[in-house]
Amino acid sequence: PMIALSNVTKQYGGQVLFVDASFQINPGEKIGLVGPNGAGKTTLFRLIIGQETPDEGTVEKPRRLSVGYFNQDISGLRGRSVLSETIAGSGEVAQLGDEMKALEAQMAADTGDDPDALDAAVTRYGEVQARFQELGGYDVEARAQTILAGLGLTPEQVAADVGNLSGGWKMRVALAKILLQKPDVLLLDEPTNYLDIESILWLEGFLRDYPGAVIMTSHDREVMNRVVKKIVEIDGGQVRSYSGNYDFYEQARQLDAARREAEYQRQQAMLAKEL
Repeated sequence: PMIALSNVTKQYGGQVLFVDASFQINPGEKIGLVGPNGAGKTTLFRLIIGQETPDEGTVEKPRRLSVGYFNQDISGLRGRSVLSETIAGSGEVAQLGDEMKALEAQMAADTGDDPDALDAAVTRYGEVQARFQELGGYDVEARAQTILAGLGLTPEQVAADVGNLSGGWKMRVALAKILLQKPDVLLLDEPTNYLDIESILWLEGFLRDYPGAVIMTSHDREVMNRVVKKIVEIDGGQVRSYSGNYDFYEQARQLDAARREAEYQRQQAMLAKEL
């Protein structure tokens, strides 16, 4: 497995979220995370990325594993274009792209009074552009455009300041940022909340074809049915895995509940006999 939680116990304040819970995430798996509100879905994400540590048990993952976490946090999205913001998570490529734009503006505004400055800008631009190309910067930009369009942003929005967008549109940019990074594991907490039907269908296709692992929560069971092949349920401190989509999980869960009820009745009958 790529990520393994073994015998994890975790409590929060007075509430016990996990008791001796174990499950694993394998490369490329598409997993739906389900459970009542407050059951610990967000805590499970935070355990995986290392923002939280278990009280007992272990969370094992390879050191070089890249994890992207979308959790609807849109604080601090302002001051640059939607495209620059989307690419901002891509490290050096992002910095080089920003520098190229600044140099382009400088060269365009050149009035001819300082030929040395222009020469320096042209030389620097050549160096920056070469490195940008070497790192696949143009490919990153094209992928960013595709993802933003898939999530419903218009070319005008993509070129404008991200700070001008409403909260729902900023959510889409935050989601695009994570998808563009192509991490080994995508953790998506309610990614479809602010999307319209076209964007949801685009996202489903993207996630189904995604080479890495995906773990998602969603109130939209249709999305779960179309994307995930395994359900991990958190309920009352227990974590159970079911291989199949959401509909399969619902049926299996009913069978499980009926079996547990029958077992309980059988025990009661045995006890009654012994008395």
